[in-house]
Amino acid sequence: MTTATANRTKIEVSATEPVAVITRTLDAPRDIVWQAVSQPQHLTQWWGPHGYINNVAIFDFRPGGKWRIEQTDPKGNRYIFHGEFREIAAPETLVQTFGMEGMWDGRYAVDSLTLIADGQRTIYRVVSRFPGIADRDFMIASGMEKGMNEGFERLDALLAELSRSAA
Repeated sequence: MTTATANRTKIEVSATEPVAVITRTLDAPRDIVWQAVSQPQHLTQWWGPHGYINNVAIFDFRPGGKWRIEQTDPKGNRYIFHGEFREIAAPETLVQTFGMEGMWDGRYAVDSLTLIADGQRTIYRVVSRFPGIADRDFMIASGMEKGMNEGFERLDALLAELSRSAA
């Protein structure tokens, strides 16, 4: 099953596997996209929906290193995301676990990001493997698609800024 979403984002889910594949084409070269996904000062600017504020509390960017992002929405609600980096191959691959306090305590998805160079553009492709199909479907139903699309809009703006600075 495929869900097409706005702004060049596509989410595909399998009927038989606990996997979601998210693909989006970004208007920036791969090395600049890599900076945006691998440096905490950039993550804080784009990760999550519009109006949300991110604090990167932990970011030990190496295989086996931990990460933790504390996010606050405009109403003051806090969301805590965390995981562990498993594989890093700059500027192409980042594999990490993904958990959320209060929702998935003790369980994680494994997100495998691949950045595919396409001239001056980059194809951003994440394969998210969930503990089960019900976990995946719950995550998608939780507003993931809306939050992801707004985060990608924020990423687009950041990439335009980083591209201008690099020129």
